Amino acid sequence: MEQVYGFDELTMPLWIKILYWGFYMVVFVFAVRKLLLVAPKDKREVDVDVWIVLYFTLYAMFYCVNPDYFSYRDWLKVPNFSYWNREQVYAYLILFGRFLDIDYQYELFRLIVWGGGLLLVWLTAKLYNGLPMPGLVMTFLFVLFSGTFCYGRVSLGMAVFFMGVTIMMMNKPNLVRFLGFVLVLSSYFFHHQMIIGIGMLPGMILHLEKKKNLVFAMILLGMMIAVISYINSNISLMEEVFGADELAEKMETYNERGSGTFRLSTFVAYINIFLPFVFTAIFFFNHKRKKLPRPIVGIFRITFLLLLATMAFFVVSGPRSTYTYRVLYLNIVPVSILVSYCYNEGYFKDYQLALMFLMALVTNSLRLISSVQQ
Repeated sequence: MEQVYGFDELTMPLWIKILYWGFYMVVFVFAVRKLLLVAPKDKREVDVDVWIVLYFTLYAMFYCVNPDYFSYRDWLKVPNFSYWNREQVYAYLILFGRFLDIDYQYELFRLIVWGGGLLLVWLTAKLYNGLPMPGLVMTFLFVLFSGTFCYGRVSLGMAVFFMGVTIMMMNKPNLVRFLGFVLVLSSYFFHHQMIIGIGMLPGMILHLEKKKNLVFAMILLGMMIAVISYINSNISLMEEVFGADELAEKMETYNERGSGTFRLSTFVAYINIFLPFVFTAIFFFNHKRKKLPRPIVGIFRITFLLLLATMAFFVVSGPRSTYTYRVLYLNIVPVSILVSYCYNEGYFKDYQLALMFLMALVTNSLRLISSVQQ
């Protein structure tokens, strides 16, 4: 099989992995200096245009840090590709890439899928009219979740979904809000996993940003556990929802390793997502100064529900289950928005920002160590 690059996920040069980590460290240090080591009155917006170019370059060049990417490259090169049992939009994209007589078909595929996802996140942040500011959203997305956003097709699906949710919650004409709802539904066609988020939409009427509803949230968690336990008895349905033909095999592998136990990297990755949300939740529960923007409240509610679903899958399937971490990863876009909003409001204390940055650094460093040991 002809390949543009002379290596795959098993023979990837160590210098490329270190280069990626080093690039992350440069941006990380810049973000710490820009967002943490400044007086509150001196906090400024990050230059959006520069960062957008930076992100596009990063994800176009360093896709190879995640082995999942090589399967897409192979599908573009395999001589007799004619079948795709996942989302058909990518089948058409692959066929289009194969039709083009160029050497870098995969780079085009990646630029459209992951670059498109990043662009949609930026455009979603623009809809908030400065609260939060787009540069902050993109910065926190990169610093906190650099190695997570680009892990699969779901990145584009979640970007479409949360843009739709944001439009639905804005004070716009009903037709515009209906189009936002259509956008939410269309996210399913970019990744079947988004059915989980779509199923959470009715829960957005719940006032989960109020402390008095925490007891109800725990009851809701129990209901989710019961429902997921019932669905989990039908593995074929779960495979259809998550859209992965290799899902059963992956689950079997995880179970053999002991899905009820944590590895250090798994534990840190979970904390890296839950900790920022906990800090923002405290802000929402105690916020009494003024009415919170409707779109921000909507994003908070859907994130709360998705994290409850993550906890339910955690209980039913185990911490290292494919189901658990896939639902967990859906939260990286809304958490980036919420963290950016709270930062913009001047809520975070220095120790809270420092803890978030520290967990992000440890998470991405452990990811590098794990890839080197493979």
